[in-house]
Amino acid sequence: MVTSATVLLGLAVGGLGTSVLVQYAPAPTHLIWWLLLGASAAAAVAVLAIPETTPGRTGVLTALRPRVAVPRQARGTLAVALPCMIAAPAVNGFYLSLGPSLAAQVLRSPDLLWGGLVIFLVAGTGAAATVAFRGLSGPAAMLAGCLALLAGAAMTLAGIETASAAAFLAGTAVAGAGVGTGFFLGAYRILTALASPDQRAGLVAAIWVVFYLAFSVPVVAAGVATTHFGLHQTAVVYSAALAVLAAAAAGSFLFRMRSQTAGPTQRRHEQGRTADTEREADDRDDHGACGRSPHREANGTWLYRGAAAREPGVIYGSHVHPDLPGGTAQPSEGEAP
Repeated sequence: MVTSATVLLGLAVGGLGTSVLVQYAPAPTHLIWWLLLGASAAAAVAVLAIPETTPGRTGVLTALRPRVAVPRQARGTLAVALPCMIAAPAVNGFYLSLGPSLAAQVLRSPDLLWGGLVIFLVAGTGAAATVAFRGLSGPAAMLAGCLALLAGAAMTLAGIETASAAAFLAGTAVAGAGVGTGFFLGAYRILTALASPDQRAGLVAAIWVVFYLAFSVPVVAAGVATTHFGLHQTAVVYSAALAVLAAAAAGSFLFRMRSQTAGPTQRRHEQGRTADTEREADDRDDHGACGRSPHREANGTWLYRGAAAREPGVIYGSHVHPDLPGGTAQPSEGEAP
């Protein structure tokens, strides 16, 4: 949770800080990059002080070789979570690429700080959501995130179409909360819990491959579409596609949950029917063709009571049941051998 919140918070602070520098600082196209270079150098030094948590492997090339793998026990869950895992980073990519231009268009302001505010909202609310809703279970967080993504995309679409700054900014915040809960608290946490310690690195790599592909590929497509169809039309289609994808993510998750709930119930019903059938068969075997049921006396003799008797407890005959402890069947007085 701390790592997820830190990643999103860094994105939020970086987006807002950069917009402030571009708007108000001197030489913004150079200053920002020098600051990033200094921060990266400091981070590289700090990494050297981090203790290693896994045993080393012989050979530098072997240690640097990446592993991307999804364990067999996690593949079904990955297929269900995939729409959410695509929708969440695609939402981030939408606001980081088209958000500043849309903010200038919707808010009708040339101030670049609005563009940074959009990035701060989508990433900052995502970071806040990972902390505020950390008590939710993984499935509940993923479902809530999918619904928030759907609501945020719909609100953003309405804001773009109506040029409403309030709807656009509110949709940005709601969608950002959906990213934090749906992906980080939901899909990521559910999937990593399914992997054993030696499988977790490969699974985490696979998750982030999906994340960054979903983050970058739609952005490139949106950039190409903007040059041909314009910002407004591209943003409308992009946000509508996000809404459809979020709805599909919520629907597939609900269907899977319903199937998992119905499965054990159906199995219990089937097991109950099987047990009833077996008891009926045992009763038929014990009662015999004449419908008699055995009752064992203290001396070991089995008394057969007529199933069709009008008066309960009337003894019709006794003998040792051949299939029960006591030996060979012996006819009782009044019964034919």
